[in-house]
Amino acid sequence: MRTKYFTPQIDKCVDFDIQLIDSAVSGMSCGKAAGLDGLSAEHVKHSHPIVIAILCKLFNLFVYTGYLPSRFGTSYTIPIPKHDGRLHALSGNDFRGISISPVISKIFEHAVLVRFTDYFSTSDHQFGFKKKLICCHAIYCVRNVVDRYVNNGSTVNICTVDLSKAFDRMNHFVLFMKLMERRLPVQLLNLFVLWFSISETCVRWGHMILILSSCPVGLNVSAYYFFYCS
Repeated sequence: MRTKYFTPQIDKCVDFDIQLIDSAVSGMSCGKAAGLDGLSAEHVKHSHPIVIAILCKLFNLFVYTGYLPSRFGTSYTIPIPKHDGRLHALSGNDFRGISISPVISKIFEHAVLVRFTDYFSTSDHQFGFKKKLICCHAIYCVRNVVDRYVNNGSTVNICTVDLSKAFDRMNHFVLFMKLMERRLPVQLLNLFVLWFSISETCVRWGHMILILSSCPVGLNVSAYYFFYCS
C-alpha cells in the first residue's frame, strides 16, 4: 500500500531554519544522561554557533534524501526500580525502563514535531501521551461528566479497560497508515519507517551494558554479551 502512496513534495517554505533548531537546542534540559555516543545537551548548547547552522542543513538533507544515520536508532535503557514499599524487586515488571536516545536525534525529533505539527494533532478527548496532560486531568473530566448525569437523575455505568504497556505493543504500521490518511508528505513517512526499522536498544546497569543478540536461525536460544562502558 505504501508503494502506491503519493503526496505533494515538501515545500521549501517548511524547511527547517536556524531559528527553529536554535529554539530546540535552547529548550533542552541540562543535567540529563548522555547517549551511547557520550554527547549530552550541554555539548550542543555550549558549542560554537556554527553547529546550529550545520545541524539545520543536515536535518533538511535527512528529509529530502530519506536517510538517517544508524546511530539515530540506537539507545540504551536504564531500569529504575519502582518504589512501592517493597525492599526488593521481584520481577522485570518491578522496574521502570527509561530510554536514553542520542541528543542529536532528540533535536531532530523536536524540529519535526514543531515544523509538521498539523499532521500530528490529536483529539481533545485524548489524555495519554500528550504534553502537559496527566491522569488527574482525565479523572477530573470523567468526574464532571458523571456528576452532571447523576445530578440530572440519570444512572451512570463506567467500564474501564487496562491498557498497560499498550504503547510498547502498538503496531507501528497501523500508525503509519494513520499518518497516510492525514496525507503526511511521503518523504517524512519514509523517514519514519526507516527510523523505526533501525531502532535498537541495550540495557545499562551501573557501569555495565547488556546487549541481547539473537542467535542464528534454527537455534531457539539467545546469547547475552557483557562489556564495560569506557
